[in-house]
Amino acid sequence: MAENNNAEKMFDTLTTWMDSADAMNLTQLRQVRRAMGDDVEKSERGFLADLAKLKAENPIPEVQRIEGLLVIAKRLGLDVAGLANQTGLSVVLITKLDRRLIRPLSVPQRVCRLLAEALNTAVELIVEYLQQSPMLATEASFRAKENPRIQEQQDFFEAVRSDRSVSEERRSALLALEEQQPPR
Repeated sequence: MAENNNAEKMFDTLTTWMDSADAMNLTQLRQVRRAMGDDVEKSERGFLADLAKLKAENPIPEVQRIEGLLVIAKRLGLDVAGLANQTGLSVVLITKLDRRLIRPLSVPQRVCRLLAEALNTAVELIVEYLQQSPMLATEASFRAKENPRIQEQQDFFEAVRSDRSVSEERRSALLALEEQQPPR
């Protein structure tokens, strides 16, 4: 019976200590570990060595970034018209997407998937690219007194409706994606 009482007291002491361990700082925890006979320094050096080994064996891949939709297309041997045909978009829409002149949240996931497939890249990279700041046309030259201004971003479906170069068939197919869009 006395043995059970000792075990219960020891259990209560340990659980109380464990409950209070959350509030201890690193120095206090190290003191407790030393009092329990642990070689804290050796243990921490071993942990850091294991961590370095894991890091060396599994390097964190560099984050890929897309330089431009048309840059990737060119590397794949596609011009803007070829990319437009592969994705079912128009040259105007491809150009606006490349320059990030379309509000990213308005671009349907289906369009992002089509771009990713045509450009042999991940959908996530397309989405990340579209979320960057809009840019000026790279070939444009300006002779104005004021700096050129970037157009405001446009809703994807507004761009489809205002694009005179897109065929009615393509326009209808693209506008049908609007019904599938989550509410914004």
